[in-house]
Amino acid sequence: MKTYLHNAIFSKLGYPAAILIFTVMTVSLAIDGRTAEQKMHTLKNYSATYELSGNTKGTKSQYSQDYGRTICWLEQSETSIMGNSQKRNVKIITYVKDGDQWIITIDLDKNTGTKMKNPMYKGIVGGMQGKTPKEFSEGFMKQMGGKIVGEKTVNGEKCKEWTLMGGASTCVTEDQIVVESKADMAGISISEVATEVKRNDAGPKGICSVGDATIEELDLGQMMGQ
Repeated sequence: MKTYLHNAIFSKLGYPAAILIFTVMTVSLAIDGRTAEQKMHTLKNYSATYELSGNTKGTKSQYSQDYGRTICWLEQSETSIMGNSQKRNVKIITYVKDGDQWIITIDLDKNTGTKMKNPMYKGIVGGMQGKTPKEFSEGFMKQMGGKIVGEKTVNGEKCKEWTLMGGASTCVTEDQIVVESKADMAGISISEVATEVKRNDAGPKGICSVGDATIEELDLGQMMGQ
């Protein structure tokens, strides 16, 4: 996983780079890319609520639908780094269509957002054909330098604890739900802990839709000066 490229892209969009690792973790456990019929997650639907702490404080509600083909989360948080703070009230939607993965980020205060194609999606899934969702996600974690270092229980959920490159760690249940993630990079510390997990819950009707928000499509190649 080319972390430096992720950081460059999202820094240009104004996001704290350290937050990105949690986006990567969430998305990587939901992508497969073979066909529209392929199950991308072990569970058809689930939802989870997270508490954020460290340099970023707040809450996040995540919804995975249709075996992970669509994922969205709502985040209300404030990030403080070197005396500067940034508040976020956003909805992020990821979905797979026609062999590509799209990421939509909506500023819920302004009701505007951006849509962009994930430039690394096809490269990530290209060598992962013929895998189950669990085999795929664990293989992806290993590509990120991940190693299983033990097992523990987080708020009643048993999970395997992984260490990842860049001083990050995550804990994933047997049915592929991330219940804890931590990162400590360059003095920036971020933690997400699941306080509630609901299986067979797709969330409220329309939760992963754009609604009436105004969306601008971005060309990441142009943003990177290519």
